Amino acid sequence: MTGLLFLHGWGYAPCAWDGWLDRFPGRPVVRLDAGYFGPARMDIPDNPDGGWVGVGHSLGFAKLLGMHVPWRGLVGFGAFLRFCSGPGKPAGTPPELIDIMLNRLDEDPVEMLRRFTRRCGQRPNPTDPPIPSPDAEGVARLADDLRLLRSLDAQPRATAPPCLLLHAQDDRIAPAALALEAAEALPGARIAFFPAGGHALPFAKPDECLPVLKEFLDGLR
Repeated sequence: MTGLLFLHGWGYAPCAWDGWLDRFPGRPVVRLDAGYFGPARMDIPDNPDGGWVGVGHSLGFAKLLGMHVPWRGLVGFGAFLRFCSGPGKPAGTPPELIDIMLNRLDEDPVEMLRRFTRRCGQRPNPTDPPIPSPDAEGVARLADDLRLLRSLDAQPRATAPPCLLLHAQDDRIAPAALALEAAEALPGARIAFFPAGGHALPFAKPDECLPVLKEFLDGLR
């Protein structure tokens, strides 16, 4: 059966997907790790029985799209192909903000990540574990991926797989215009908007997102 391969976005860890793992009985499920809070694990295992559907959050989607993998499909939450604004492209984050984030990351990475998480729309819960403190290698990876976000302008291949984009209309990190831009660039991509959920949509509204994702998966059979 086709498996699901999850990749988190910037500032997150694989455990962000914990609430999704038991929602696909019978399917292989794997989480990649960009290595912000421990060793990176980006190797894709074999799944000879059905291949993989990549499920990416934020920057994770662009990374999956850029891999030379014969995806059965790709799913993006809060996804984009371009993150920063620029000449003739007003939507997106000003590049200067990335510079500010890089400086704050160097000064106090935990506080930087705490601020980012709040801006994503996730509210602190007393039962949540504290944001871990990345080691020097993790901070370096976070900084590298901030620079990647600043320069990102992904160009999908003509043979891009079927794609589904799920996006919250109140996303303050990646505005809806970036999702629409990505959907237009990806041949035949579907896009589903949700009224709320912020940039943390898959973690804030999993029950609302799940039926849309399952319908997409059923259509790949």
